Amino acid sequence: MEIRVCDRDEIERGMPIRSDYVVISIHDPGKKRANVKPQSGLRDVLFLAFHDAEPAAGFELPPEIQPITAAQADAIRKFVRKHEADAGAIIVHCEQGMSRSPAVAAAISDALGLDPRRFWQFHTPNAYVYHTVADAFERAAAGRKAGGQ
Repeated sequence: MEIRVCDRDEIERGMPIRSDYVVISIHDPGKKRANVKPQSGLRDVLFLAFHDAEPAAGFELPPEIQPITAAQADAIRKFVRKHEADAGAIIVHCEQGMSRSPAVAAAISDALGLDPRRFWQFHTPNAYVYHTVADAFERAAAGRKAGGQ
């Protein structure tokens, strides 16, 4: 499985993908969704809206700022699990391709047993987004283990 990140412009122009793929499309709340080009091989798109925000202890975000939610992270997990057998690539994009999308890509890589280092080396992943998505995968794995015992 290949996991790639890009920005809004790149996903709207269309990307040369040599396998079947899915897209996780992240946009700012209040902005239009990206126009993901329906190219050959595109299996599905998950659209999500949340800001590039990192809540901190003792600091309350303004009400208009919407960070990723646990429900959105769970939607990412379900989407990945639904397509991990039929997609050769997962493309994750956000507005700039610098923070939210690499954070999601790194968390997915960890969950699938892939090496996430390149997302940390070449980008600045949003730590809150990373941990929220990673927690969704970990909760599901813990639930499977508890249910299987």
